[in-house]
Amino acid sequence: MDTFLMYGSYYGTIAVIAVSAVYLFNKAQSIKMKNKSLSYFIFCLGLNILAAPIAFFIGGMATDSPESNFFDFFKGFLFIQTIPLILLIISGLMLLIDKKQKKA
Repeated sequence: MDTFLMYGSYYGTIAVIAVSAVYLFNKAQSIKMKNKSLSYFIFCLGLNILAAPIAFFIGGMATDSPESNFFDFFKGFLFIQTIPLILLIISGLMLLIDKKQKKA
């Protein structure tokens, strides 16, 4: 019974991540004609949600050896997550610039 709960929570978490990322991808597709910068931001957010579990796994594998430290986790995490984070930051800046231009 305990292994069922352990694996059920693991696969349930993966399912929630996958469903939320697919929802964000579909939401970005539906907004595409109205606001391109918001659509790009939502797409990059979904990409980050998909890349986060992989990045945590790689970061955890980087800290597997006994002499590793906290910075080894961040090196492994950022190895996977760097490009999606940069895209999210750029899309956030594009969204802010677009909102300022629409105000003026």
